[in-house]
Order: sequence, then structure tokens, then C-alpha cells
Amino acid sequence: MLPVLRTAVRVLLISLALALFASHASAQLLQSQLQLSPEQQAQLHDLAARILKHADSAGCKKSCTILVANFTGETGSTSALGMQLADEVSAQLAAQANSIIQIASRQRLQQYLEKERIPSKLLEDDNAARWLATENGATVVLVGYLKVGLSEATLLVQLLDTKDFAARNAASKTRIEEASLRDIGNLGGLEPAEPFAASPKDLAGEISERLEKPETGAVPPHCAQRDPEYTDAARRVKFKGNVVLQVVFSKEGQILAAQPLKGAPFGLNQSAERAVRQWKCQPATKDGQPVAVLLPIESTFRIF
Repeated sequence: MLPVLRTAVRVLLISLALALFASHASAQLLQSQLQLSPEQQAQLHDLAARILKHADSAGCKKSCTILVANFTGETGSTSALGMQLADEVSAQLAAQANSIIQIASRQRLQQYLEKERIPSKLLEDDNAARWLATENGATVVLVGYLKVGLSEATLLVQLLDTKDFAARNAASKTRIEEASLRDIGNLGGLEPAEPFAASPKDLAGEISERLEKPETGAVPPHCAQRDPEYTDAARRVKFKGNVVLQVVFSKEGQILAAQPLKGAPFGLNQSAERAVRQWKCQPATKDGQPVAVLLPIESTFRIF
């Protein structure tokens, strides 16, 4: 029997939606050039060599593209240091890779995460990492976990083949490689941080009129809602979570723009936006008059 899908969509107070990321420092503010010692550079060079040596067991026997995902910590979130180390390992892999192995662009990944705004905790799962690699044109993903002690940090990494997505007992055939980095904690940037700013780009430019918000006294639009559909990838892994979109409604009740405030993997951002754009709405009002509004809309995905 197929699992029952239940979705709920509701309008949130914008202050609550924006608070979702208030506790996470923006990586854009935290990141600076990583200054590694010669010893640390040598350790990461050796780590990259060992990763490439065993890459054939992750599907790189003929040709492959490896994406280095942001390294996470004990909380499941990434950090400025975790992202910087991922950048460095990616660069080391690119410098040492042979002709059959390509290294996916970390810049492209950064742009993707800025747009989709998926919390790093949701990408820590192996299948989510495999999905992320596929979305960024890669066939293999390198995941990493950074454990910081008093005097040294241990970086554990492993290659995952995207063809193993959602397979039963899909444990990677590749070994876990380890590097011990002394004094890495002194570099700072260990606090949980996302690779995107606390707030997305301003959508005010999508409409020439003033955009009202609930806190200014605007009454939200009344909409005939359409529930978003579960994607095949999300159903295969039985993902449960929510997506919060920032949506611009015109004073005629039309939906002019939508973008993620808080995203989710497995294509659920796009599913939520497709559903919202099919809503039929009566316009928002303020003092009895139709107004254009900017509202956060939450879509909740559950499989029971």
C-alpha cells in the first residue's frame, strides 16, 4: 500500500519566518580566507590523494564528477570552517585528479544553496547529499564530518555514489578516510552557520507598488489553496519537513513572485512554488482597500 500523503499550507507571521535563521550566523559574514599552516596543507594534500586512490569503488572507474559537500560538525550543521575546509579539499582534489575524474564547482554549489536556502542539517543525510550532487551535475559526492577536540580536529570523509540513492542497505563501498589537523580550532569559524544570508534577496522590485506586511495592519489574502505534490525522490526516502516561501501578492490577488525563505531537499521547493502559483486569491486589504503584500507561506510535507 502506498503511504498516505498529507500536506498543510498556511500563512505565517513574517517575523516568525525570518526568525528561523536568526540563530545561525551568516557564512557570508563569517567566511574569510583560510590560513593553513604548511603541515595542515600537507595533511589535506595527503587526504585528497587517498580519496582519489579509492574513487573507483564509488563509481569512478571510467569517468565521474565529484562534488565536495560542505563539511558538518557535531550539531549536524555546517560552519564557516567546515565550508572553508571543503573548499580546500575540493581544490586539492582538482589539482591531483586524473583525466577521468572531474571536480564539480564549489562556486556553483554556493550559488545553488543561496537560491534554495536548504538548512545544512537537512543535507547531512547520505541520500540528501546524493540528491544535492545530482542537482549540481555530479555523479559522486564527498561528505565530511569535522570533530574538534582540545588540541586537534579530526576530519572524516567518504565518497557516496549517487546511483545508490535510496537503495536498501546503500552503505557506501568506499572507505572512510581520516585526517587529523592540529591547531585547526584556533582558526575560528566553528559556530553553526549557513552558506546563505539570514534573509533572501528583496522582492520589492517585482512590483512597483508598496508591499504591505501583516505587522503594518494588512489583512492577508483569502485563497483557494492547492496542496503541493510529493516528489518521487522525497517519497522514496520518506522525507518529512516543510518549506517556507516568501510570496508577493498583487493588489488584485495575483501571485507575482515566490522564493524560498527556508528550503527542503528532494525538489520540494519547486513543488511548493508550483502549488502556490496555482492559488486563486482575493486580494489582501488594509483599511478596507486592496493592497499588495509580501507574505511567508509554509507548506508541510508528511507521509503517514
